[in-house]
Amino acid sequence: MPRLSAEAERFDPGPALDDIAIDRSHSIAPQIYDALRARIVDNRLPPGAFLSEAEIARFCDISRTPLRAALQQLASEGLIIVRPQVGSVVAPHDEARLREAVFIRCAIEEAIARSLAETGVDDERLAPILAAQKHAAERDDYMTFFRHDERFHEALAEMAGVPNAWHLVQSVKAHVDRRRLKLMSSIEGRSMQAYRDHIALLEQIRGQDADAAARIIRAHVDSVFETAEVSAKKLL
Repeated sequence: MPRLSAEAERFDPGPALDDIAIDRSHSIAPQIYDALRARIVDNRLPPGAFLSEAEIARFCDISRTPLRAALQQLASEGLIIVRPQVGSVVAPHDEARLREAVFIRCAIEEAIARSLAETGVDDERLAPILAAQKHAAERDDYMTFFRHDERFHEALAEMAGVPNAWHLVQSVKAHVDRRRLKLMSSIEGRSMQAYRDHIALLEQIRGQDADAAARIIRAHVDSVFETAEVSAKKLL
């Protein structure tokens, strides 16, 4: 029977779970899935953390049936590893899944950028999102910037008439986001660079230069690899 590592056995999930709020007027499984996914992405539940069904059910005051559905979905996305008779643990960072997710995101967001270069964007809708991004970037608050970054890219997909394309990106990008939030938040000025990428992207879209817009969004998404290299060098 496989055993959990000592680190996994010592991890206390309480601080990561005690602020989960469940709205019982809506389906519970999607809510607990979203809550656990968010905590895996931002590393409150780090790689190797043991996820006890009994403990999570107690903290969230839910039954195990919706919880198991949520865990199965997280396992299908490669975010947790289910070990029969032992329990579940948060999966380690997976380089292959990271590269696959970046590939998928680049393909979809390049297509969105090209489409918007033909049809245009809703500047009035984007203005408050960009203002919030700029404010977070000026404070070098990457965690807050990340939330508004999600709104920005989702809005672009909706403006291009393909909202489900962003949902597809979301289904794979958790592996990218785990890397982004762990590394980029530690690099000074990274959120401001991302904000400037967004401004440059919109300039090319407004100028109807589809090729330039596609190049900018590809470099923007690929920057997670560059950031990983910079972070690795800092540790040497």
